[in-house]
Amino acid sequence: MRFALIATTAAAVVAVPFAVGAAGPQMSSNEFLAAVRCTAYEDVSGARIQDAKYQLNAEGRHQSAETVAAATAEVDAIALQAVNSQTAADRAMLRAQRAAACSGATFANGAREDNAV
Repeated sequence: MRFALIATTAAAVVAVPFAVGAAGPQMSSNEFLAAVRCTAYEDVSGARIQDAKYQLNAEGRHQSAETVAAATAEVDAIALQAVNSQTAADRAMLRAQRAAACSGATFANGAREDNAV
């Protein structure tokens, strides 16, 4: 009986902070959009960002529908721009946009690689 009480108490101490953290968004909508934008540029550059994508998808579940729709539209626009980049000038512009998008975003910096687009 004593073991059950200790185990239940320990589980509650561990689970409550996770449940509170999972209840609401961890980022503001602007932070979320900036992280999505940076991650999208990293993705089209060939960087391995699976963890960042997973975290953003989890965070997206806590964001408003409008914010998620805006993020989806930005990802689609960046992917389309990358597909349509045919000249060296297009690729240079994409790299510059990537640098600008990721300069203030610390979310995907752990996954960044210096792959050229």
